[in-house]
Amino acid sequence: MLKHNGVPINYRCVGKGNDKKDIVLIHGLATNYAFWHLNILLPLARDYRVTIYDLRGHGYSGKPQSGYTSLDMAGDLHHLINYLRISKVHLAGHSFGGVVALHYAALHPKRVSSLTIADSRIRIFQPTQRPKDWSNWEKSRKSLAKLGLFIPEDEDEAGFWLLEQLALPKWRNAREKLQGRPLAIPYSNWGGGNKTAEKWLDLVNTTTAKKDMTSISGLTYDKLSAIKAPTLGIYGEDSPVLPSLHGLQQVFSRLKTVVVPGAGHFFPLTQPNLFVTEFKGFLKEVESPIADSIHFEKKQAENEWIGHNRQKLA
Repeated sequence: MLKHNGVPINYRCVGKGNDKKDIVLIHGLATNYAFWHLNILLPLARDYRVTIYDLRGHGYSGKPQSGYTSLDMAGDLHHLINYLRISKVHLAGHSFGGVVALHYAALHPKRVSSLTIADSRIRIFQPTQRPKDWSNWEKSRKSLAKLGLFIPEDEDEAGFWLLEQLALPKWRNAREKLQGRPLAIPYSNWGGGNKTAEKWLDLVNTTTAKKDMTSISGLTYDKLSAIKAPTLGIYGEDSPVLPSLHGLQQVFSRLKTVVVPGAGHFFPLTQPNLFVTEFKGFLKEVESPIADSIHFEKKQAENEWIGHNRQKLA
């Protein structure tokens, strides 16, 4: 545990790595650092020191009254990286964790070796997340209707809506039925999910978290376009935030794209081995002496990467 501006930040390091090779994994909203379970941590820890931590307001980290923007959380991350004496880091973030990673890279470009953005909604590219805009909305609507959930088609913050609704005790059985499906959410009984659900409701009801987390908070198009670190964008084929990947493809010159067939937003939970395989392969390319001559600089190859991975991962 360490403190940044009075806020306790809970963290853990696994593995030692070689040549000071460091990975920091950043979870998304309504979860905690246990999102990165052993099937992800142990394979990575064989070659790297892997650090996981609880975002403020999550897990065992502190819950201040305000300060939950991606900018605020990038500050926590910078303090953690300095505290651990990490000179350069491979950052990987899922969902909102990817936004924190992007904000950190924009602020501290010399400290980032690579970025992995796993199914993150980037608000400058995707200001709304309406169900009617989902590519698989009809299928999702029927699945939710079977559970008794009816999300408004014009709800601008559908992701938040689902997280809040399914955190309510009355939906405990319903959220268990979603585990392993594209619409899966992170409130599983086996992982202490009921407590996590209660903590999420308390956070959004008693702090400025919801307002802060739905703010762009300075992560503008210009800030994103200035990021030059090699980047992996890995998204689920059935994810409601896939438009954000399309935005990244237009902005990032050093982007490798992977689209996971049939997967939803929480595919690192449902398909951890696949995530590790793609992540480690990407890191191997980044650390190659000829990294600049391979896919990262080939903007025209992005669609080829999507097709390649559709076939390989099917």
